[in-house]
Amino acid sequence: MNGGFEQLNDYPSAPGAIEFADHWISIGTPSIAPDLFHIMGTAAGDLPETPVAVVLPFQGLGIAGFSPYNLLNDGRRQYLCGSFSDALVEGQRYQMTWHMTNGEVTAFSNAGLGLAGLGVRFSNGPLQQTNDAALDVDPHFEYSQVFYNREWQQISFNFVAQEAWSHFTLGLFGSAPGEVTVEHGENPTKVYCFVDDVSLVPSDDFSSDGETPVRGPAVKPNVSVVDLSSESSWVVPSAFTPNVDGDNDVFRPLCANVTIPSFEIFSRWGQRLFSGSGDEVNWDGKTKDGSPIESGSYVWKLNMLNPQGQMVSKTGSLLLIR
Repeated sequence: MNGGFEQLNDYPSAPGAIEFADHWISIGTPSIAPDLFHIMGTAAGDLPETPVAVVLPFQGLGIAGFSPYNLLNDGRRQYLCGSFSDALVEGQRYQMTWHMTNGEVTAFSNAGLGLAGLGVRFSNGPLQQTNDAALDVDPHFEYSQVFYNREWQQISFNFVAQEAWSHFTLGLFGSAPGEVTVEHGENPTKVYCFVDDVSLVPSDDFSSDGETPVRGPAVKPNVSVVDLSSESSWVVPSAFTPNVDGDNDVFRPLCANVTIPSFEIFSRWGQRLFSGSGDEVNWDGKTKDGSPIESGSYVWKLNMLNPQGQMVSKTGSLLLIR
């Protein structure tokens, strides 16, 4: 499925480049094609600072972004469509999972709306959208609560393949706009979501065999996968001074009751400068070849795993002072 957006035929440099990623297509007009962002991208296609929000991948180096609803242009819809590596087996139960976030919306972004009713529709072949109009069909799964999250949130559901479906589409289906809420900014005009780590596996869990969409949770979920105040504790410093004076020369997260699958440092242009895991997460302010990094602002990303196997991803900025 290329669910991590890692298999590319080119790196993005402008909006609407989703078809650079294998297994992902645009079903509308070229002007509303979903976006692809990558650490190795350039201009409007790079990470972590996109034209919409600041965000780092949940995993790997690439993510997708799309606007399922826009107050302007008569409620313009945008859909994210992907194809399976192999058609699904009719009658087989599956579990589909992905991670989604709205990122840290910038002051000049017109995003900042939350949305209820995002759904997934399976199909034989890609659905066909007319211009930027809504797809007036029912989803097979609907996330019934308002989604808005500055951090990566996992969404997962089980279903039975009614046919040998080959494609799936994520977005807002039907003519109704769903519940739209203002979550950030004074006058946001659109919903914008980033997607990463899409997966599909056979499942023996219960799921509906009928045509009625499987609904999302009955209550709005917590904004974090893990309740850090009760499950674990962590802190990442805001600055360090790698001047070899024996004081604050190393930058590292301070965590208790968690393991660290990955800790990464990026430049503001998305270049990865350091990567570590477990106990090997000390950064001395140098590149891989040992050259000192100049003073300035940098971005960190921390993935933590608690003893129950729950994952939480955090990002932030740091100031390197020499």
